[in-house]
Amino acid sequence: MDAFRTSTLPILCLLPLALGVLAGCDSSDSGMNADQPLRQVSYDLSAQSNDGALSDGLSATATFRELGPNQTLVTLELNGGATGTTVSHPAHIHNGAAGSGGGIEIYLSPIDGTGGGGTSARVVDRSFDNLADFDGYINIHESAANLGNVVAQGNIGANADGQPSEGFNVVDNPQSTTYSLSANPNDGSVAPDGIPGQVTFNEVTNGMTIVTWKLNVDGATGADVSHPAHIHNGVIGGSGGGIEIYLSPVDGTDSAARSSKLVNRSYDNLTSFDGYVNVHQSAAKLGNVVAQGNIGANASGGDDGGGGGGGGGGGGY
Repeated sequence: MDAFRTSTLPILCLLPLALGVLAGCDSSDSGMNADQPLRQVSYDLSAQSNDGALSDGLSATATFRELGPNQTLVTLELNGGATGTTVSHPAHIHNGAAGSGGGIEIYLSPIDGTGGGGTSARVVDRSFDNLADFDGYINIHESAANLGNVVAQGNIGANADGQPSEGFNVVDNPQSTTYSLSANPNDGSVAPDGIPGQVTFNEVTNGMTIVTWKLNVDGATGADVSHPAHIHNGVIGGSGGGIEIYLSPVDGTDSAARSSKLVNRSYDNLTSFDGYVNVHQSAAKLGNVVAQGNIGANASGGDDGGGGGGGGGGGGY
């Protein structure tokens, strides 16, 4: 009996530890802890004096918002709101520290100067940790034609002390719907035959939706302008409904030809909205519509993407 106790005591002592290890090896673990809020971190961008139309520069805030294991939403917000100019303001994440002249690493979505609160968003296919540790900085420029005029700049990631905070409270099984945008012939110089595309509504929280749109081109449009887009009231061919929601423009030099906007409306609100999307040649040439499509209540039926899958580690946004 004493021999039995001696030989089994170490095993009994190790049993709770072994069970604990096994309990932590759940093969269904997605890499995201559902009980923990998603993370976000913000960085200050300082106004930069320049020789352009916005000579005093603009201060801004960049925020990295965790979406899932391999995606991050990067939002930009000008502290003074929209600039009231007839251009869009491109932005990029550059390599190295501010002032080093590092090349562009990641295209961000331009900020529409004509309205929309001076904000933009971009879904970046990198993990939150990757961006939060990245050796880089952000530049916001006057326009695609005047990239040399930097209006805001700031270090990010490994080069800055960001302000962390609680991120998205993502819904379970987020939904996604895509609508087609048809090429629209116009009198413009950039795309007179129009360019087809699509717009996707991705549910994030109970009251927020990521609206992503893209143009179906082989690379960038090649224009030295950004292409604004809006959700309008009514139906195509109707009474010409006014702008309801400003979306982020697409940079004419961006090979992905896509952009996103974080909209403070629920997914159900947008997918039942009486509206349509217009994509324009430029902020200065809004009359030249290059793509157009009905959405929500006016669409014959969007393509159900089966869910954005963001916070739970499923599909992408």
